[in-house]
Parts: sequence; C-alpha cells; structure tokens
Amino acid sequence: MALSADAIRKERGLNNKRTETFAIKTSATLYIGSLAAFTALNRLQAAAAAASLRPAGVITEIFNESGANITAATGNAGGTVKAKVAWGHEVFVALRTAARTFVNLGKNVFISDDDNVTDTTAAGTAALRVKIGSITEINSGKTNGWLALRVYGDADAV
Repeated sequence: MALSADAIRKERGLNNKRTETFAIKTSATLYIGSLAAFTALNRLQAAAAAASLRPAGVITEIFNESGANITAATGNAGGTVKAKVAWGHEVFVALRTAARTFVNLGKNVFISDDDNVTDTTAAGTAALRVKIGSITEINSGKTNGWLALRVYGDADAV
C-alpha cells in the first residue's frame, strides 16, 4: 500500500550512500521514507510502476520554499519545494507477495509503489517495470527485506 505518512526506514551499508537534492514534481506529494522516481523532467515523484520513470532512491529530507526542513510536501510549478534523495546503500522495504521467495535473493526487483517492491510479473508490462535495486536479504516471514538501492543484480526476480 502506498505511503500516506512519513516512514522512517532502517538503513545499512552507509559507506556507499549518496545524496542529491531535486525539485519535487508539480502537484506530486512525497513523504520522508518514500521510494522515489525521476520523471522525464528530472523531478521527483513517489515511485510507481509507470512508463518513463527512472529509479531515484529513498527520500531522506524535504525542504520548503524557504529551505526549512518539513515532512510531507507537494511540489510546485516553480520547483522551489525540494527533496533530498539517497541511493547506493541498503534500506528495509516491504515485499509484495509475488517477490516473497528466497530464490529472489540477489535478483533485481521493481517498484510497486512508494513503499513496496515486487517481481517482474507483478510489476506489469516491460514499459511499466522500473528497476529499483536488488534484494540482499529477506526476513523469515518473507514480508520485508533489504534492498540495495540502484545496485542491480545479474537477473530479475521471477
């Protein structure tokens, strides 16, 4: 289920963590902890299985027009509402049912929404599949796992 409030995610592998600040897409709402994607205009929006999106990472901070830190925010036309996105490290995410199998360890997964990742089949047609990273560990209940953001494996989850 997509986020409706901030989600503080567990992180690890922080030595490879990179961050950058980008404008939020006009009328798009982001939360801290959202999995995010780039639009064709290089603005951030909540991650979704949608054509023409590219993976960005996870939102770690949001800034208003004055540069003050805030929580949830909606982008404006002027591009003055911005978010800091992080990638290159691992975050703990929810796994959609289709991806909940240990055979998917090390395989690429795809954006389901701004809180979940999924496998090839559940992500939809090829045009809708947005790779976000690879699964490095799955919890014993198979409901959550560690995701290496934008670090792709040699095969896709099936």
